[in-house]
Amino acid sequence: MVDFVLPQVSSYIDGWGPPPQGELETPLGIGDFVEHLEKFPVTRIGRVCDFTASGQRYQEERRKGKGFKGAGKGKGPVQALQPGKDEEGFSLVDSRPVPGKSTGRGRSSGMKGKGKSKGIQANYQEGILGQKQKPYYQANQNQAKGKGKKTTATRRGMPSFKEWSVQTRPEWTLMREIMLTSLAKLQIDSKNVDFEDVIWAGTLPTYSKMFDRVTAKTERPMKRFEDLNFFNVTTSDDPVLPELLQNDDTVTVIATDHVLACLVAAARSVYSWDIVVSKVANKLIFDKRDGSQIDFLTVNETAQDPPNADDKESINGPVKLGQEASCINQNFSQMVLDPEEPVEEMQHPNPFEDEENPGCVASGAYRYRKITLPGNPKATSEFEQNAVKLVVRTEVNCKLPGSTELASVKVMHEYEPKPNYNWRSHLESQRGACLATELKNNAFKLGRWTAQAILAGCDTIKIGYVSRQNPKDPWCHSLLGVQTYTTSSFAEQIGLTRNNMFGIIRNIVDLIMSWEDGKYLLLKDPTKSVLRIHEVPWDTFQDDEDDEEAEEEEEEQELDEDGNVVPHQAS
Repeated sequence: MVDFVLPQVSSYIDGWGPPPQGELETPLGIGDFVEHLEKFPVTRIGRVCDFTASGQRYQEERRKGKGFKGAGKGKGPVQALQPGKDEEGFSLVDSRPVPGKSTGRGRSSGMKGKGKSKGIQANYQEGILGQKQKPYYQANQNQAKGKGKKTTATRRGMPSFKEWSVQTRPEWTLMREIMLTSLAKLQIDSKNVDFEDVIWAGTLPTYSKMFDRVTAKTERPMKRFEDLNFFNVTTSDDPVLPELLQNDDTVTVIATDHVLACLVAAARSVYSWDIVVSKVANKLIFDKRDGSQIDFLTVNETAQDPPNADDKESINGPVKLGQEASCINQNFSQMVLDPEEPVEEMQHPNPFEDEENPGCVASGAYRYRKITLPGNPKATSEFEQNAVKLVVRTEVNCKLPGSTELASVKVMHEYEPKPNYNWRSHLESQRGACLATELKNNAFKLGRWTAQAILAGCDTIKIGYVSRQNPKDPWCHSLLGVQTYTTSSFAEQIGLTRNNMFGIIRNIVDLIMSWEDGKYLLLKDPTKSVLRIHEVPWDTFQDDEDDEEAEEEEEEQELDEDGNVVPHQAS
């Protein structure tokens, strides 16, 4: 090792600091320098002056009501902490606890049984509206607590749910920041976009016309379908999409309609959400984390007075409302089906159906579609000049009776009716005004639904209006009416164009394709209209997956009469 040479210190006995110019500087050793400093009445060289002691005391007195109340009303200057006791009040500038390895992380998106037993986590029947509670419903839901009471006027226009869906880490590399307002400028001629059906799976039931005649005066109670399993499996766990990516050399991207719909409607969002994109051998996989915000619907996210997140146990908080709205949509998709009409079986069975418990799968069809996005001949990159083929798994809820038109069935949620505006009083007389209000309060959710209907090729969108039977009871709801729209006219009404929709998808694909192979996280900022793209290590979001597998192994272990673990015999 190289020896450390002490620097030369100049001597200036008549004062403090460096000697004036022109005077002779006499080098001193480090021992002479320390002996020279001992002449000054300084008990501790490391703490010459303290700017924090009086400030801490002032804050303590202020909390007790003894602080300064204004000019001339205080009790005079606050004395600093006594010498020798200042270590007791010592605190770091940032005293927040360092997050653990699993803080803010989700589950891995690796292949595991080809989607088997994954979809039950998307079954919201056992969430807030059921008897059982999902563990991850309560986990990682530390909502921000407001300081003091705020009136509606002060909270108006400000989002009340500012939690990050993923806590960023210092070792992550920020690749790009995208202003979401700039996404509206991205355009691709949708006439040049080609669609091709690859696989139809599941069942295709028929919609019941009787629900079109439901009104607020003839409201119908919502049914519960707790015995059915609902699936929202991510891309990597899908049993079809990875095989298509591996076997078909022309396919470059695979994704689900839930993920792509979030990207398309990103400019309308307020809350935070994230998407994980893996690039391997110039091919992209768009994934979501299990239990992430994409799995849940939002309620009044873009309203002037959004749900308050101060009390996370409140039934009207953003998290609980998201679980409630997701459960209602699952029930509604099965409630409006006609049991007398035969169910059309697709060419392939439901890919997520459990072989041990057949028949416990919710009705609905999965439509795997190959979408070809045209290239830009004027682009400088060769990849951008060529067309991109992506395979997307889409969902079709049902078909209309007496025709082959496909329908997407969704439902809006009213949780706190107001005297001057509620669906029971205004839905029949002011149908257009009710829809306009929902377009303003739920712009992101309606944008996602419309994008999913376009990707699935649904000709019709049916939107139901469901309200609580009792505002304080989130378990019982009533259907007040159903409105029918053609997908193209509804997309035009909410300002979602196909040209912009496919332009956003193509731009994100081209951007990530220009980088090296790796794992990237697309993260929406909850406080700004910004989408950040981070490069993360490959093992990110895998800690919770390992813990989950360990728990499953413990549950599968057999115990003897004495309670000891029975070792498994090798076959």
